[in-house]
Amino acid sequence: MDQRLEQLNAKWKELTEQASRLSQAGAQQRELERQHAERKERVAETGAIYRKEQDDVDKLEKGGLRSFLLSLTGDKEERLTKERREAMAAKCQYDQAVSDLEYLENRLRELRGQQATLKHVRQRLKELSQEKAALLKELGGETGARLMELEQRQAELEHQLRGVGEALSAGRRAEVCLSQVLDSLDSARDWGVWDMVGGGLLSTAMKHERLDDAQDGLQQVQRALSDFRTQLADVGDIQVPDISIGSFATFADYFFDNLFVDLHIQSSIQDAQDGVSKVRYQVHSALHTLEEAEGRLRGELNVVESQRERLLEAY
Repeated sequence: MDQRLEQLNAKWKELTEQASRLSQAGAQQRELERQHAERKERVAETGAIYRKEQDDVDKLEKGGLRSFLLSLTGDKEERLTKERREAMAAKCQYDQAVSDLEYLENRLRELRGQQATLKHVRQRLKELSQEKAALLKELGGETGARLMELEQRQAELEHQLRGVGEALSAGRRAEVCLSQVLDSLDSARDWGVWDMVGGGLLSTAMKHERLDDAQDGLQQVQRALSDFRTQLADVGDIQVPDISIGSFATFADYFFDNLFVDLHIQSSIQDAQDGVSKVRYQVHSALHTLEEAEGRLRGELNVVESQRERLLEAY
C-alpha cells in the first residue's frame, strides 16, 4: 500500500474514533438531560411532601389543640408514630431524589468536558476525508473509491458495536443489582413467614435486616438503570424492548411509598418482589435483543473486513 495512504488511514481511523465518541457523548447528554429534568421535578415534589409531613410531626410534638384532643382520646402516641414513619419515608424519597440529581449533574459535567475536548474533530475529519478521497482517486480509480467505501462502513460498524457493547455492560450491571435486591426481598419474605408462625425476635430482626439490605440496594439499582438508559441512547436504530416502572428515574420511588410504612406486611413484600422481577425481566429482554444485534453487527463487520483485505491484496 502507498505510504501516503497508510499515514492517512492511521490518522483517519484515529479521528473517526474521536468523532464516534463525540457523537456518543451528544446522544448520551440528551438522554441525561431528560433524566435530569425528571429528577429536578422530583426533588421539588418530594421536598414539598417531606416539609408537609415533618410539619405534621412538629405540630403534634409541640402541642396545640389537635395534640391536646388526641391526648384526651389516648391516640396521640399512635398518631405521632404514624406521622414520624410517614415523615421518614418522605425524607428518604427526597434524599434519594437529591442524590440522583447530583449524580446526573456530575455525569453531565463529564460529558460536556469530553465534547469540549473533541469539538474540532468533525471539521478535521471532513478535511482528511477529502484529502484521502483525492489520493485514492489518484492511486486506484474505482478500486480506491471502493476501498474508501468499505473503510467507512467498517468504521460505522465498529462504532455501533462499541455502543452496543457498552449498553450490554451497563445492562448486565443493572441485572446483577436487581437480582441482589430480589434476593434480599426473597429472604425477607421467608423470614416474614417464619415470623408469622411465631419465629420470635430472631425472625423479626432478620426480616428487617433483609429489608434494609433491599433498601441499600435501591440506590445501586437506580444508578445502574440510569446508566443503562443513557447507554441505550447510543445504539442507533436497534429496537430495544421498553424498560419502565413509570420511568428509569423513578424506580426507587416504587418502594419508598411503603418501605417505612408497611413493608413489614407480608403482602407488601410480595408486591415489591413482583415489581423488581418485572423490571429484571424487561432488562433481560433488552439484553437479549442487544446480544442478537451484536451478533449481526459482528457478522457484517467480518464480511466488510474480508472484502477490504481481498481488495488490498489485489491492489
